[in-house]
Amino acid sequence: MRVFFLICCFLGLGVLPGVAQAAVDMGLRGKDPLRIEDVYQQKGVPYIAVEDALDVVGLKGHWNSIDHTFKIQTRRGWAEISPASSYMKLGDEFYPLKDKPRFIDGRLRVTDSFILNQLSQLAGQPVYFRNLDPDADSVPEEKKNSLEQLFSFLLNRKPAASGPLIRAVALDPGHGGLDTGVLAASGYKEKELNLAVAEKLAKQLKMKLGIPVYLSRDGDYELAMDQRLKAASEDDVDAWILLHAQSSFSPLIHGVNLFIRPEQPTPKSGTEDDAIKQRSHSFLLASQVALALRSSAVEVQGIYPSNRLSLGQGNLPTVLIELGYLSNSDEEKQLEDAEYQRQLAEAIFNGIKNYAMQMKEQQNAAK
Repeated sequence: MRVFFLICCFLGLGVLPGVAQAAVDMGLRGKDPLRIEDVYQQKGVPYIAVEDALDVVGLKGHWNSIDHTFKIQTRRGWAEISPASSYMKLGDEFYPLKDKPRFIDGRLRVTDSFILNQLSQLAGQPVYFRNLDPDADSVPEEKKNSLEQLFSFLLNRKPAASGPLIRAVALDPGHGGLDTGVLAASGYKEKELNLAVAEKLAKQLKMKLGIPVYLSRDGDYELAMDQRLKAASEDDVDAWILLHAQSSFSPLIHGVNLFIRPEQPTPKSGTEDDAIKQRSHSFLLASQVALALRSSAVEVQGIYPSNRLSLGQGNLPTVLIELGYLSNSDEEKQLEDAEYQRQLAEAIFNGIKNYAMQMKEQQNAAK
């Protein structure tokens, strides 16, 4: 009996140390959410039994004891997840998971990241999710303080009294190392695309503007969040560009998406010119990048506000660019092509340059 208990603990079938019970509200958008109380939380991350989550969105699944995978029935076939893998398999494609599924208290559980991203796409509808017991204090103090210091630095940045408005640019090619990002059907990895475009963009900025460029990584290795933020914390950085690519369960979706921090609400009164002046520098930078991409015959879906942690906080002009969809076969071929990567880099460069010119004109008009 004692041996059986130890085996259960090893497999994660019992309640793990440091895991607290919690509750969440979850539902498909437009429908009343359902309360799920069989939830465990570790370090601020809620773990929900995958069967409970599937019931809410109207999908079915089961544990396959032979393959040691959980299979989810979808319109596109069977999706598979496993506590031994950081990927979800759907057909011949693999999609990276932020958090591995885990057995806790005898049930396979997934996190809010899986529910809001992979599960919502499997269901074909956005999913509403609210953690009723957020446990921010469970974040390790050392890591929390490190992030807070970097966020505080960004928030309190002051522009230079003189000189060019763009003194330096920080570039963050997403993923790296074991964190491959999106994996295309051909085997091409998002991390490779991000770095390739970042290197071409850095060369443009250095050669044509003669300014320093700080890359969060210049090779194939993994970074912690504070390491990614370090490049943006250099004293002379005036713009921060994050490069990523996307994947969708629909092979038809394509195009570039740009993300910025949510805009601060502004009074409804005032002229249109006042409203433009009140837009954040991140929005103005993203707008110029979007215009430059469209001028280069690159389709841009839009600019969207986002609370992604990777965008940080503060007033540093920041744009996260999703360069395209590796799940779209035609766009994937483009994204693998070095000439198209150069086209993307040149368009982003032109957007940054045009943003600097726009800021210069506004500065001169204010004098």
